[in-house]
Amino acid sequence: MPSETNVISFVVRFVYDASPANAAHPATGWHGVIRHVQSDAERHFTRWADAVAFVALFVDVSDEASGSVTRGE
Repeated sequence: MPSETNVISFVVRFVYDASPANAAHPATGWHGVIRHVQSDAERHFTRWADAVAFVALFVDVSDEASGSVTRGE
């Protein structure tokens, strides 16, 4: 029997807020928004760990579930 494919999709948007040279407030730097496509749930984040925690609500992100992945793969 063929295995079932389950697709779970996310859109990740990274934003860099740069302040103009004459701005009264400094730039806030990098932040982002991640959206789960199937439910339209969104979370704003400033740390990548917060984005991963959001993904973990929908996908098992433990090393045991998917195997260890190294950078560049």
